[in-house]
Amino acid sequence: MSSKVTAEQLDMVRGWASEGIDLNGIQKKLVSECGVHLTYMDVRFLLLDNGIEIATAPAPVKAPEKPVAPKPAEPAPAETADAAAAPGAPKVTLDELQLPGALISGKVEFPSGTRGAWMIDQMGRFAWNDLSGTPTQEELQAFQFELTQLLSRGR
Repeated sequence: MSSKVTAEQLDMVRGWASEGIDLNGIQKKLVSECGVHLTYMDVRFLLLDNGIEIATAPAPVKAPEKPVAPKPAEPAPAETADAAAAPGAPKVTLDELQLPGALISGKVEFPSGTRGAWMIDQMGRFAWNDLSGTPTQEELQAFQFELTQLLSRGR
């Protein structure tokens, strides 16, 4: 039983962090694979002291893409043309009071009447919540453009 981490073990920790294993998982792997017993806080300090960051899964980014999957219902090209030809751009607004854990958050209303809430957390991850309906891929692209324009203006 040891509480010292060798350079080889530190390389193992870097590998685990790059795989997205959380602090608790790294702590358990240190015990099971290296025989090193560290507290949760010691593991956290080990990562901070060595500039090791735990890779985040891209799952929050892919979440908005799942509602787009119902493409089999697209045999009527007239619907797609109507959605693309809808006048105006989505109305993107910023929340006056940010959601807990959010760096910035807001709402969007699409010309089709579909509404959603969005946020960007302090790690730069994007989150989406459908409020009414599911936006089309074209609407999401227009939203991305409008959000980029809004944020580039500095709020």
